[in-house]
Amino acid sequence: MRFIELKESSVGVGSKNSQPAYLEAINQLLKQNSQFPMGATGAYMFTPTAGQQVQSMEDALAGKGQDQNGKEVDQIIVKHIFKSPQIKGIGAGKADDDDTINFNAGEVAEGIHATAAFVRLITRPSKRIELANLYPIVKRLDNGKTLILKAKEASGAIADEFRVTVSLKQETWNAFKQLNIIAPYKKIATIAQNIIDDANEESGKYADMYEKNGKFDSVSVIGDGVSGETETKTDINFDNETERKYKGYSIKAGSTRQIHQVGGGSVKLPAEGRFDVINKELFGVHGRVQLINIENSKKEFVNLWNSGKAFEAYRHAYTQAVEEINKELTTDKAENSFIKKLIMALKYWMRRDEEDVVLKQFTGTKNGTYILDVRKLDEYQDEGLNLVARMAGTSEPTLRINDATTNKMFVEIRAKGEEKANGSVYFRNIVNKGPLFSALTNIKKPQ
Repeated sequence: MRFIELKESSVGVGSKNSQPAYLEAINQLLKQNSQFPMGATGAYMFTPTAGQQVQSMEDALAGKGQDQNGKEVDQIIVKHIFKSPQIKGIGAGKADDDDTINFNAGEVAEGIHATAAFVRLITRPSKRIELANLYPIVKRLDNGKTLILKAKEASGAIADEFRVTVSLKQETWNAFKQLNIIAPYKKIATIAQNIIDDANEESGKYADMYEKNGKFDSVSVIGDGVSGETETKTDINFDNETERKYKGYSIKAGSTRQIHQVGGGSVKLPAEGRFDVINKELFGVHGRVQLINIENSKKEFVNLWNSGKAFEAYRHAYTQAVEEINKELTTDKAENSFIKKLIMALKYWMRRDEEDVVLKQFTGTKNGTYILDVRKLDEYQDEGLNLVARMAGTSEPTLRINDATTNKMFVEIRAKGEEKANGSVYFRNIVNKGPLFSALTNIKKPQ
């Protein structure tokens, strides 16, 4: 057996005696519509199609994502799923009955993040907090209403005022209000601890300052999980009303790479209108900047779409986009111009028109928390980026902009097609950040 085969065979597959528990864990996670980590270290991710169950290690799961080798695929074999601590815990009977309360971990994370920041700010004397410190505050919160508490400064002569408002969808709110019950659930436990660690580090800096600055501070923490993405990219606002200093965060939980998406339009939208969405909304960045123009591919796109070749139509448009991007990268002058437009596009995709918003991602893994500020890319507008565009060899049309030297992915745009019951296909254009993007924009200092 070659080394790579030995390595793959060790991923996710225990002894024959452990396989029933392993399969039970996989089926439980399938019911929760969970993603599955893949590869020797769980570095890749696969999202199975809903409604599946498995019976053996050789069963295949349909879906989209990466296999154990990092290759983009539409199905995986059960035995290759990474045996994560979550799967081990469920297999050992330590699942904490995750089916009891159903919730979206990413949405609940927004409520935990706002509450954790608030609790860290009001804790006097200023000190580190634990997840359990949030439970009494969560019990006092009402959905969409503001809780106001005061905390005395070190001198005792001044009491600062802190406000917290958490707004969540009703199902998410119902789960959030039971934080003490869901906290041990595998899908939120590590993410919640990431958030507590972040509150102690990031909010702790402000808490220490407010306690000792000798002046009245009025600070609001606003967690908004209700407003749609068409309205805002901000999930959490920190606003010191005394000094009018504002900080906004877009919150993501888990390993998702997505920073933006552009809908493909109604399934009834004519081919011409669908193409205009790609050219004017996606590559035209909703009127902010025309990154590239692929108008000359419109005729063939329309022909392919009207012939029932939906994926081929999108692949044609994306292939033309790759050609147009690479034309922009042939000379230093054109490359500098394109990079400036690309950075403008990335700023909008990640934060919309809210200049102070940064992305805070709680991975729920050993990587902990990323804090990404797209403004860091301004440092690379005139130097340091050597880019090239390529089509990825995936089942869904996907273009990637990589570093030409290291081949590290900077950004990816993927046409995600979903077939409806009536046979029509609904498309979304997904914008994903790559490892290079994260490395260039990460402002979180290493511990």
